[in-house]
Parts: sequence; C-alpha cells; structure tokens
Amino acid sequence: MRLFLFFFFCSFASLAQMNEIFQKPPKEKMSATMIDVATGFLGKPYVAATLEKSPEALVINLEEFDCFTLVENVLAISLAKHNAEAGWDIYREYLQVLRYRNGVIDGYGSRMHYFLDWARQATENGFLMNITEDIGEVQDKPIHFMSNNRKLYPALADEKVYKEIQASEEELNEGPFYYVPKEKFKAIESQIKEGDIIAFTSNVKGLDVNHEGFAVQKKGKWHLLHASLEEKKVVVSQETLEQYLNRIKKHSGIMIFRVTKQ
Repeated sequence: MRLFLFFFFCSFASLAQMNEIFQKPPKEKMSATMIDVATGFLGKPYVAATLEKSPEALVINLEEFDCFTLVENVLAISLAKHNAEAGWDIYREYLQVLRYRNGVIDGYGSRMHYFLDWARQATENGFLMNITEDIGEVQDKPIHFMSNNRKLYPALADEKVYKEIQASEEELNEGPFYYVPKEKFKAIESQIKEGDIIAFTSNVKGLDVNHEGFAVQKKGKWHLLHASLEEKKVVVSQETLEQYLNRIKKHSGIMIFRVTKQ
C-alpha cells in the first residue's frame, strides 16, 4: 500500500506524540493495541470540525478529537503499529485510505462523511468485519441527512460538491444497513469483545449514526472509551454501555465492527 499524498496538515505536537507512540511496541493482539492507543488519548479535549480545511487536505491532529476522528486515528495508528514498516509514513497512508473514498483526496466530496460509508469501505479493504450482519437486522432507512440539510454544511454551497454528496448517499443506500435495536442489546451483549468499535445508530431522519467509540470492560461490564461531547474530552464512560445506549433518546441501537487482524 503506497499512495501519493497530495497535501497534509499536521501540528508539531502531533509529530512529537507520534514519535512517542511508535517507540512503544504493539500488543500481541490488534484489538489490545487499539485500546492501548486509545487509552493514551484519555483527557484530550473534544473538538468538532477539525478536518475542515480549504483546500481539502489530510489533517493529522492528535491533540483534539471528536468521536469519529478518535476512532479513525486509533485504527490507523494500530494498523501501522502492526505493519512490518511501522512508523509515521505508514500511519499517514492508512489514515488517508480510511478517510477518503478509494484512498484518493479529491476535494470535500471525496472524504467519507457518514460513519456507515467509512465502515463499509474499511470492511471492504479488509481492516474491519461487520459483526452486526450476523447478530442484527436490516434497518429500512434511507440516508440523506447532509443533502437534506444543505445549509448546515458550508461546502455544499458549491453545486458540484453537493452533487458528489448526493451521489455518495445514493450509493450508500444501495446496500443493507444492519443494526441491533436497543431493546435487543441484552440478547447480544455477550457477542461484544474488547476493542470493538461500537457505533450508535440514529433516530434522526436521514442520519446513520450519532456517535461511536470503543468497547472496554470494567468490573465485568461493558463501557465506552470515546471522545465525549458531554464531558468535552476523551473518557471511559462511568455508565455502562447499556445505560448510555438507553439514556440517549436519539440512539436507535448499535452496530459492532471488529478488527480482522486478531
């Protein structure tokens, strides 16, 4: 996997932290490496919209996260740490492959804005497997939140970009959307493993996912390691995964994705 990286933006703090990350050897299992890497970001501030740069560029920011960028960066770092050529350049390549459609940076529309779209590509590339397909059910829900709420996204003022987003939504809607409804969580809870990516599906019209993070176990109960909007930082939730799922009214259920390399 070698890609030509057109533009990237990175802070010096992120560079220093990356050097420190790669000095530490990976765990034996990829899932354990993911939790180890994610734990290293505990306390980092929650900041939204860190990827919005013009022109579109590969943003590398390990100092502040939202829920999506935390999951994405942790996966990219973990994949790189388990690569024979482990290091900064490999991480950067994995990040681009995860974030952009077919790994190619070609403006705002080439970035994967929907988690479901991102997860499907990561699955097709062999990085993740969708556990939900075996334990969940199909949700009949068209995804069109961005195109139907155009004014919320300044980039969509450009008609070309708007059409690109519409096309990505149409493609996304061609495949089945599996989820586990929240009322069935208890029945599948035993299927969760440490390090699984948990995505919370949405009751909001046209939206796929509200939030995502990593499953971690505390005292025999599942909790969420995530970039929390409520707490304004990366945390391990005090409430259990089940409690969090049921407390948030806009969560309809969950999806579970697991790294393929165990």
